[in-house]
Amino acid sequence: MLEFNFKAYEKIIYKIQGEPLWRKYFISYYLLLFSYFCFWLLLGKVNANTINRIDMDVNIDENGNANITEVWDANLTSGTEGFRAFSKLGNATISNFSVIDENGKEYTALQKWNTKANFDSKAYKSGINYVSNGLELCWGISEYGHRTYTLKYNIENFVTQYTDIQGIYFNFLNLKQEIGKAKITIHSDKIDFSYENSKIWAFGNNGNINFINGTIVMDSNGELSSSQYMVALVKLENNVFNLGDSNKSSESFDDIYESAFKSVKKTENLNGSSRMFSSVMGLIVSLVFTLAPGLILIVLVVITIIVMGKVSNNNSSGYLDFGPIGNKLPPNNEIEYWREVPCDKDLERAYWVAYQYNIVPVSELKQGIVGAILLKWIKQGIVTVLKAKKGLFDIKNNNYVIDFNNVQDVPNEIENRLLQILIDASGKNRILESNEFKKWCKNNYDELDTWFSKIIGIEQLKLEQQGLITQSSKECKGLFGKTKIIKVKNVGKELQDDAMHLKGLMKFLLDFSIMPEREYFEVHIWDEYLIFAELLGIAEKVEKQFSKVYPDFNKVSKLDIENTTIAIRGIAEIGYNAIEAGRRRERASSSTSYRDSGGGGSSYSSGGESSGGSSGGGFR
Repeated sequence: MLEFNFKAYEKIIYKIQGEPLWRKYFISYYLLLFSYFCFWLLLGKVNANTINRIDMDVNIDENGNANITEVWDANLTSGTEGFRAFSKLGNATISNFSVIDENGKEYTALQKWNTKANFDSKAYKSGINYVSNGLELCWGISEYGHRTYTLKYNIENFVTQYTDIQGIYFNFLNLKQEIGKAKITIHSDKIDFSYENSKIWAFGNNGNINFINGTIVMDSNGELSSSQYMVALVKLENNVFNLGDSNKSSESFDDIYESAFKSVKKTENLNGSSRMFSSVMGLIVSLVFTLAPGLILIVLVVITIIVMGKVSNNNSSGYLDFGPIGNKLPPNNEIEYWREVPCDKDLERAYWVAYQYNIVPVSELKQGIVGAILLKWIKQGIVTVLKAKKGLFDIKNNNYVIDFNNVQDVPNEIENRLLQILIDASGKNRILESNEFKKWCKNNYDELDTWFSKIIGIEQLKLEQQGLITQSSKECKGLFGKTKIIKVKNVGKELQDDAMHLKGLMKFLLDFSIMPEREYFEVHIWDEYLIFAELLGIAEKVEKQFSKVYPDFNKVSKLDIENTTIAIRGIAEIGYNAIEAGRRRERASSSTSYRDSGGGGSSYSSGGESSGGSSGGGFR
């Protein structure tokens, strides 16, 4: 049965909501042409075999072997058999293949499968067909119509022991045939998968990969085309599974990681609407010679208007409204000095304000929040900075390390997550060296990047709960002049004042030593100043101001500006540089992504071609 995919249509329409009106008309016109083309294209396929859905359950035992169950939902009108092809399996082997249909009929397993046998000879039978580059799991169609097949098989040596850690790199679905929807769930009694113990990536489609209740879930997010596939890359810790010699690889996980991302295409500059526009332009030449019946075009126009209205009226995500002035602050010469620590001395709130009002470049702000939190912990006695003696910590480039031995966690959610990241990077001795952190960031930069994103999300939720950001409805004009109602999140005056005060404090600290009348401040205020100066990326300049005005600052403060700041600033810079290097290496955007999948999951439309596993399948 041919069905119109309203959800897919909605997504495209939603992406053009923010475009100028002329562009909306232009894009919508070609969208209609594209829809018309697809309509006739799909009409020609109504009578062909179709795979409506494939659900795959992957249960990994304690020895790293996978017990796999697949459920195929299909409509069949021709052919004699279904099949699953596998190649490039390496040390992995497939066995114990069985098939059950929707009536509970268990198919007879044959010792040798003959692909050339007729329909009746294959009916209610299954078997493995060994080919030159791998094998095929085969079964007889047995009856035409709406069919459901449950496939079960085992893969030995599914998990691999790389030279550094354990991992999974496998192509689960690559049928080279369209699938209406596909979902893969990976789980094990040995481990509850989460962002704390695993890293996950998916390749070959535009779907999602997430951690859900201790499992890894891959979802095609709609149709999986004949050119798409579903590859998963999973990074584990060592000793999760009891792996034997047959599971070992001579490669490192880093080698596999680089190989997986080698062919990821550069798609950073293509947003949703431009991708859609690019895809239809290639069809224009053929479409101009096709005269679309007026009735179909009218129907499509009506559908577009209905969907547009539906999307507009259900747009509950909202956007930030900063008021008539917006989020632009006056120039520095019009900003008044502010001597108090703003934002209720809350670093996450200050980070959100500085980010939203562009007070500090994002690169400096990300380094600044890490450094500021570390300074706060040092002031509170949570962590300490040590001067490393030659040979004690094997330090080559930095004479200072950070000791985390006296702390387990902190009550603040954001700070606690950063603490766990740094403790993880510090190793067994819980003493963080700069080189140690650099090495950790190379493989785990996405985890740190997620942390930065969560600051904005969690802090905004807090501000909404505190009533500092309120929600209202706003009426505006949509496509074709249609009025739409959208939800707006209004930034209140208190946060606007925070922005002015934060910029005013920045000005005050930079000009402190040259002010004609300098007030006396107690040491704890100076400490607070230095912490916020670190956040704003001006700590080095402020330290010089303090040294001029108060030369004995180091003697009375826990924040030794000659030693402490060197260590924390180095850590902050390493973290940010690792994120940027990782992004360049992957050559892919993570919006919707780095969609926070509750733990470091990202999906890419290409890459992963070097993986072994599925290499064909469907019905023939």
